[in-house]
Amino acid sequence: MTTDTSWPNFEKTPIYQSFFENHDSYERYHVYLIGVRLKKDSKQKGSGSKADRKSVGIAPKTVKAGRFHIKSAVYPTCDCYAVIETFGDDTGSTDYFPVGKEKFATIKDTPLPAWDAKAVLIGKKEGTQGLRLTISDENRGADEVLFSTEIKRSDLPEAGEFGSLEEKEFVLPGEEGTRMEDVEVCLRIKISDGASRVVTKEDTEKQYENTDGISYVEKVIEDESGKPQDNALLQCWQHSSPSKAVLWVLGRNDCFMHMHVATKLFFEKGYDVYVLNYKMNGHCRKKGWVSDPHYNSHCFSGNFNVYIHDIEQSLKIIKEHHNYETTLGYAHSTGGPILVNYLMHRGDDAFDGFVFNSPFLLAHTLAEFALKNSMVARKLFNSYNDTKVGVATTPEELKDTPVTYLGTEVVVSSWSARIWSMHYFDWATRPLYKVPATLGFAQGVTKVHINLKKVFNNKDTVTTKPFLVITARADDVLDSKGTVSRADWIGPARTEVELNDATHDIFLSNDKDDTDMAVDMVKVWMKNKGFN
Repeated sequence: MTTDTSWPNFEKTPIYQSFFENHDSYERYHVYLIGVRLKKDSKQKGSGSKADRKSVGIAPKTVKAGRFHIKSAVYPTCDCYAVIETFGDDTGSTDYFPVGKEKFATIKDTPLPAWDAKAVLIGKKEGTQGLRLTISDENRGADEVLFSTEIKRSDLPEAGEFGSLEEKEFVLPGEEGTRMEDVEVCLRIKISDGASRVVTKEDTEKQYENTDGISYVEKVIEDESGKPQDNALLQCWQHSSPSKAVLWVLGRNDCFMHMHVATKLFFEKGYDVYVLNYKMNGHCRKKGWVSDPHYNSHCFSGNFNVYIHDIEQSLKIIKEHHNYETTLGYAHSTGGPILVNYLMHRGDDAFDGFVFNSPFLLAHTLAEFALKNSMVARKLFNSYNDTKVGVATTPEELKDTPVTYLGTEVVVSSWSARIWSMHYFDWATRPLYKVPATLGFAQGVTKVHINLKKVFNNKDTVTTKPFLVITARADDVLDSKGTVSRADWIGPARTEVELNDATHDIFLSNDKDDTDMAVDMVKVWMKNKGFN
């Protein structure tokens, strides 16, 4: 196929053109929002009783009227959320591309909300005048602004390169005469230059080059159907004298952009690395096997059994190349149920252990919605599994200049753009646009969840080999509690690690320090299990 999968033309969308083609003119604001606390000189001492705790901080107080205490509309506590955003004449952030804005989760029923959360904002160096922080109470549905302040750019630390960033703490007092008068807001900020990346474009391009010690080859895995859309690709990094190997299974809408991780965990320890770009994912689109950009990672059959062939052929290629002493399985997100499904059907003989990075083990809202509406979709559409759920529409501001890719209008994702900002990847290998879920994908992953539950209920195991499940409470895609709880269903030889600040892919976090910590945690587990 000769499909052009290169970057779309952004000439008519200057917001996107500037961001993706002149990224050195931007900087990133790494924000750690700690929360609200009482001022040291606060008069709100209290006895520590439950009643006192309800009336301190920013919770509205009761008003005594004669013999009665009148409760305010949001008594006894608050449901607070915070928004931090760039401001200025030309920040590079818009309502439809909000790379310079983050809304922190609503903290329910508390007079002293503590977010303990991180975010990264991106803004133009020249057009961004500072950051604006707003805290609001959404109790009873009527949002009330409790706190709003602006931090000028001149008061923020200088932008630097990763590894040498200066972090500055801000303690912002509440305004006298308001509900915030006895409290202060605490946060820390550091700034990285847009020209500094954890993974650069050069890093990405060099990973496909042969070196003195490692050769790179690609193996096409053809399906019995003979259709290009059913092809898979195995990327192979091979040493001249290896002893260990890892089969790396991508997540949904993912690609291998993790040389900074693979080097420390695997290459330095003599591992050969094999990355499986299963059907319709990763490099498959770059190869021209994905004709509709909204079908990236789509499962046409609605059954993840189709990926068993991809894994079987990958293991065959690995075994034919070398008789490795140790073989590990690695999977991220949707790669988790794909690998688990293989193990439930074929067993774990080919592997010695596993690392699961935020595996998709518990049905998420989008998949559940798609399945609940599956019978309706079956009646309305001829191609049931091919039905798309939640297709993004072109913003009103761009209706005359939509972004078109492979003949289809696509909407650029600010979430993906933030990842790209720190960890460069090619547009053709990982979507920088919003990809809708499909009923085929939703049905496929849910079938695995159902079968996994049956294994657990039957007191059976998927594997007895040692495995690590590592995730984070700050996972911005899945529910980390569900991820950790379902780890027990895979097998008894489990190790569970729940980080605090890492993102969904723990190796692509908003803060390089969190990524480094995740790598170190996996290294410790590998050493403990004898996989060094």
